[in-house]
Amino acid sequence: LPIANLPPALEGLTIAHVTDLHVGRFTHGSVLERIVAETNALEADLILMTGDLINSSLHDLSPAIDAVKSFRSHHGTFMCEGNHDLMDDAGEFRRRVAAAGIPLLVNDATSLTIKGHKLQLLGLRWGPPVPSPDRTVQHGEPGILASVQEVLTQADPEAFRILLAHHPHAFDYATDIPLTLAGHTHGGQLMFGEGTGFGPWMFRYWSGLYYMEKRILAVSNGVGNWFPLRTPAPAEILHLTLRKA
Repeated sequence: LPIANLPPALEGLTIAHVTDLHVGRFTHGSVLERIVAETNALEADLILMTGDLINSSLHDLSPAIDAVKSFRSHHGTFMCEGNHDLMDDAGEFRRRVAAAGIPLLVNDATSLTIKGHKLQLLGLRWGPPVPSPDRTVQHGEPGILASVQEVLTQADPEAFRILLAHHPHAFDYATDIPLTLAGHTHGGQLMFGEGTGFGPWMFRYWSGLYYMEKRILAVSNGVGNWFPLRTPAPAEILHLTLRKA
Protein backbone atom coordinates (compact mmCIF):
# COMPACT_ATOMS: atom_id res chain seq x y z
CA LEU A 1 0.00 0.00 0.00
CA PRO A 2 1.53 3.35 -1.01
CA ILE A 3 0.89 5.63 1.98
CA ALA A 4 1.46 9.35 1.71
CA ASN A 5 3.60 10.72 4.55
CA LEU A 6 4.18 7.26 6.04
CA PRO A 7 6.56 7.59 9.01
CA PRO A 8 9.93 6.04 8.13
CA ALA A 9 9.71 3.75 11.16
CA LEU A 10 6.60 2.09 9.69
CA GLU A 11 8.08 1.43 6.25
CA GLY A 12 7.50 -2.26 5.52
CA LEU A 13 4.99 -2.81 8.36
CA THR A 14 2.86 -5.84 7.52
CA ILE A 15 -0.80 -6.40 8.37
CA ALA A 16 -2.88 -9.56 8.12
CA HIS A 17 -6.40 -8.30 7.56
CA VAL A 18 -8.82 -11.03 8.65
CA THR A 19 -12.54 -10.41 8.48
CA ASP A 20 -15.94 -12.07 8.31
CA LEU A 21 -15.01 -15.46 9.73
CA HIS A 22 -18.69 -16.15 10.49
CA VAL A 23 -17.73 -18.97 12.83
CA GLY A 24 -20.71 -21.30 12.86
CA ARG A 25 -22.38 -23.56 10.35
CA PHE A 26 -19.91 -23.10 7.46
CA THR A 27 -16.77 -22.01 9.33
CA HIS A 28 -15.74 -24.47 12.02
CA GLY A 29 -13.46 -27.40 12.72
CA SER A 30 -10.74 -27.98 10.13
CA VAL A 31 -11.79 -24.90 8.14
CA LEU A 32 -11.24 -22.68 11.18
CA GLU A 33 -7.94 -24.42 11.92
CA ARG A 34 -6.74 -23.74 8.38
CA ILE A 35 -7.67 -20.04 8.68
CA VAL A 36 -5.53 -19.79 11.82
CA ALA A 37 -2.64 -21.66 10.20
CA GLU A 38 -2.70 -19.58 7.01
CA THR A 39 -2.87 -16.34 9.01
CA ASN A 40 0.00 -17.31 11.26
CA ALA A 41 2.08 -18.37 8.25
CA LEU A 42 2.07 -14.74 7.10
CA GLU A 43 4.12 -13.78 10.19
CA ALA A 44 2.53 -10.33 10.11
CA ASP A 45 3.42 -7.45 12.38
CA LEU A 46 -0.27 -6.91 13.17
CA ILE A 47 -3.45 -8.95 12.79
CA LEU A 48 -6.44 -6.65 12.34
CA MET A 49 -10.00 -7.99 12.26
CA THR A 50 -13.00 -6.06 11.01
CA GLY A 51 -16.06 -7.83 12.35
CA ASP A 52 -18.44 -10.78 11.99
CA LEU A 53 -16.32 -13.10 14.07
CA ILE A 54 -19.38 -15.32 14.55
CA ASN A 55 -22.25 -15.98 12.20
CA SER A 56 -24.98 -15.22 14.75
CA SER A 57 -25.12 -17.62 17.71
CA LEU A 58 -23.17 -17.09 20.91
CA HIS A 59 -22.95 -20.87 21.05
CA ASP A 60 -20.14 -20.50 18.48
CA LEU A 61 -18.28 -17.78 20.35
CA SER A 62 -16.03 -20.07 22.41
CA PRO A 63 -14.35 -21.75 19.41
CA ALA A 64 -14.19 -18.36 17.70
CA ILE A 65 -12.38 -16.86 20.68
CA ASP A 66 -10.03 -19.83 20.81
CA ALA A 67 -9.18 -19.25 17.15
CA VAL A 68 -8.47 -15.55 17.68
CA LYS A 69 -6.27 -16.32 20.67
CA SER A 70 -4.33 -18.75 18.48
CA PHE A 71 -3.35 -16.01 16.04
CA ARG A 72 0.32 -15.03 16.20
CA SER A 73 1.86 -11.72 15.15
CA HIS A 74 4.66 -9.45 16.31
CA HIS A 75 2.46 -6.74 17.83
CA GLY A 76 -0.88 -8.38 18.56
CA THR A 77 -4.42 -8.92 17.31
CA PHE A 78 -7.09 -6.20 17.43
CA MET A 79 -10.68 -6.22 16.24
CA CYS A 80 -13.91 -4.30 15.82
CA GLU A 81 -17.43 -5.77 15.76
CA GLY A 82 -19.78 -6.58 12.90
CA ASN A 83 -23.54 -6.86 12.59
CA HIS A 84 -23.60 -10.68 12.83
CA ASP A 85 -21.66 -10.55 16.10
CA LEU A 86 -24.54 -8.71 17.75
CA MET A 87 -27.52 -10.73 16.52
CA ASP A 88 -27.82 -12.93 19.60
CA ASP A 89 -26.85 -10.59 22.44
CA ALA A 90 -24.61 -7.58 21.75
CA GLY A 91 -23.71 -6.96 25.37
CA GLU A 92 -22.83 -10.58 26.04
CA PHE A 93 -20.69 -10.76 22.88
CA ARG A 94 -18.70 -7.72 23.95
CA ARG A 95 -18.32 -8.92 27.54
CA ARG A 96 -17.07 -12.38 26.58
CA VAL A 97 -14.59 -11.11 24.00
CA ALA A 98 -13.21 -8.56 26.46
CA ALA A 99 -13.04 -11.18 29.23
CA ALA A 100 -10.93 -13.35 26.93
CA GLY A 101 -8.36 -10.56 26.75
CA ILE A 102 -8.97 -9.78 23.07
CA PRO A 103 -8.76 -6.03 22.31
CA LEU A 104 -12.24 -5.23 20.96
CA LEU A 105 -12.50 -1.58 19.87
CA VAL A 106 -16.10 -0.35 20.07
CA ASN A 107 -15.91 3.36 19.16
CA ASP A 108 -12.62 3.23 20.97
CA ALA A 109 -8.93 3.66 20.22
CA THR A 110 -5.67 2.15 21.36
CA SER A 111 -2.06 3.06 20.64
CA LEU A 112 1.09 1.05 20.04
CA THR A 113 4.69 2.14 19.72
CA ILE A 114 6.47 0.41 16.86
CA LYS A 115 10.14 1.19 16.26
CA GLY A 116 9.76 4.37 18.25
CA HIS A 117 6.70 5.68 16.39
CA LYS A 118 3.14 5.78 17.65
CA LEU A 119 0.51 3.85 15.72
CA GLN A 120 -3.12 4.34 16.69
CA LEU A 121 -5.91 1.85 15.97
CA LEU A 122 -9.48 3.14 16.01
CA GLY A 123 -12.40 0.70 15.91
CA LEU A 124 -16.04 1.38 15.06
CA ARG A 125 -19.07 -0.12 16.71
CA TRP A 126 -21.87 -1.41 14.48
CA GLY A 127 -24.45 1.35 14.21
CA PRO A 128 -24.66 4.68 16.02
CA PRO A 129 -23.17 5.39 19.47
CA VAL A 130 -26.65 4.87 20.97
CA PRO A 131 -28.49 1.89 19.43
CA SER A 132 -31.55 2.94 17.46
CA PRO A 133 -34.81 1.06 16.83
CA ASP A 134 -34.86 2.73 13.41
CA ARG A 135 -33.24 0.21 11.05
CA THR A 136 -32.21 2.99 8.65
CA VAL A 137 -30.18 4.58 11.45
CA GLN A 138 -28.89 1.37 13.03
CA HIS A 139 -27.74 -0.32 9.83
CA GLY A 140 -27.38 2.60 7.43
CA GLU A 141 -25.40 5.73 6.72
CA PRO A 142 -26.66 7.81 9.68
CA GLY A 143 -25.35 5.26 12.17
CA ILE A 144 -22.02 4.92 10.38
CA LEU A 145 -21.54 8.67 10.28
CA ALA A 146 -22.44 9.14 13.94
CA SER A 147 -19.97 6.49 15.11
CA VAL A 148 -17.17 7.74 12.87
CA GLN A 149 -17.68 11.23 14.25
CA GLU A 150 -17.50 9.89 17.80
CA VAL A 151 -14.37 7.80 17.30
CA LEU A 152 -12.57 10.60 15.43
CA THR A 153 -12.69 12.72 18.60
CA GLN A 154 -10.08 10.28 19.92
CA ALA A 155 -7.78 10.51 16.90
CA ASP A 156 -4.18 11.36 17.75
CA PRO A 157 -2.75 13.70 15.07
CA GLU A 158 0.80 12.70 16.04
CA ALA A 159 0.17 8.98 15.42
CA PHE A 160 -0.22 7.00 12.22
CA ARG A 161 -3.91 6.13 12.31
CA ILE A 162 -5.73 3.02 11.07
CA LEU A 163 -9.51 2.70 11.24
CA LEU A 164 -11.15 -0.71 11.67
CA ALA A 165 -14.69 -0.56 10.30
CA HIS A 166 -17.01 -3.42 9.44
CA HIS A 167 -18.97 -1.39 6.86
CA PRO A 168 -16.77 0.05 4.07
CA HIS A 169 -18.86 3.20 3.70
CA ALA A 170 -17.16 4.49 6.85
CA PHE A 171 -14.33 5.44 4.49
CA ASP A 172 -16.33 8.42 3.21
CA TYR A 173 -16.43 9.96 6.69
CA ALA A 174 -12.98 8.93 7.96
CA THR A 175 -11.26 12.14 6.92
CA ASP A 176 -7.61 12.47 7.92
CA ILE A 177 -7.30 8.70 8.50
CA PRO A 178 -4.59 7.39 6.15
CA LEU A 179 -5.79 3.77 6.12
CA THR A 180 -9.23 2.23 6.65
CA LEU A 181 -9.82 -1.54 6.71
CA ALA A 182 -13.30 -3.00 6.19
CA GLY A 183 -15.19 -6.17 5.35
CA HIS A 184 -18.94 -6.90 5.38
CA THR A 185 -19.41 -7.18 1.61
CA HIS A 186 -17.99 -10.68 1.03
CA GLY A 187 -16.72 -9.27 -2.25
CA GLY A 188 -20.31 -9.19 -3.43
CA GLN A 189 -20.74 -12.93 -2.65
CA LEU A 190 -22.61 -13.51 -5.92
CA MET A 191 -20.99 -11.67 -8.80
CA PHE A 192 -21.79 -12.16 -12.47
CA GLY A 193 -18.68 -10.51 -13.86
CA GLU A 194 -16.29 -7.73 -12.98
CA GLY A 195 -18.37 -4.82 -11.71
CA THR A 196 -21.70 -6.67 -12.02
CA GLY A 197 -23.43 -8.34 -9.09
CA PHE A 198 -24.45 -7.80 -5.49
CA GLY A 199 -21.20 -5.98 -4.63
CA PRO A 200 -21.71 -2.84 -6.71
CA TRP A 201 -25.50 -3.10 -6.40
CA MET A 202 -25.32 -2.81 -2.60
CA PHE A 203 -22.09 -0.96 -1.83
CA ARG A 204 -20.00 1.96 -3.07
CA TYR A 205 -16.91 -0.06 -2.15
CA TRP A 206 -17.07 -3.85 -2.20
CA SER A 207 -13.67 -5.44 -2.85
CA GLY A 208 -10.05 -4.42 -3.11
CA LEU A 209 -8.31 -1.06 -2.78
CA TYR A 210 -9.90 2.37 -3.09
CA TYR A 211 -8.13 5.72 -3.04
CA MET A 212 -9.44 9.14 -2.05
CA GLU A 213 -6.98 12.02 -1.98
CA LYS A 214 -4.23 10.74 0.36
CA ARG A 215 -6.35 8.04 2.00
CA ILE A 216 -6.69 4.32 1.23
CA LEU A 217 -9.50 1.85 1.90
CA ALA A 218 -8.84 -1.90 1.78
CA VAL A 219 -12.01 -4.00 1.58
CA SER A 220 -11.52 -7.73 2.09
CA ASN A 221 -13.88 -10.36 0.70
CA GLY A 222 -13.61 -12.08 4.08
CA VAL A 223 -12.42 -15.56 4.87
CA GLY A 224 -15.57 -17.28 6.19
CA ASN A 225 -19.10 -17.84 4.97
CA TRP A 226 -22.69 -17.32 6.04
CA PHE A 227 -23.80 -18.64 2.62
CA PRO A 228 -21.97 -21.57 0.97
CA LEU A 229 -21.54 -20.14 -2.53
CA ARG A 230 -19.22 -17.43 -3.89
CA THR A 231 -19.22 -16.55 -7.60
CA PRO A 232 -16.50 -15.32 -8.20
CA ALA A 233 -15.71 -13.59 -4.93
CA PRO A 234 -13.15 -15.92 -3.35
CA ALA A 235 -12.52 -16.04 0.36
CA GLU A 236 -9.31 -14.26 1.27
CA ILE A 237 -6.95 -13.02 3.93
CA LEU A 238 -5.30 -9.75 2.93
CA HIS A 239 -1.57 -9.44 3.53
CA LEU A 240 -0.76 -5.74 3.40
CA THR A 241 2.67 -4.10 3.42
CA LEU A 242 2.91 -0.36 4.08
CA ARG A 243 5.23 1.61 1.80
CA LYS A 244 5.94 5.32 1.61
CA ALA A 245 4.23 6.74 -1.47
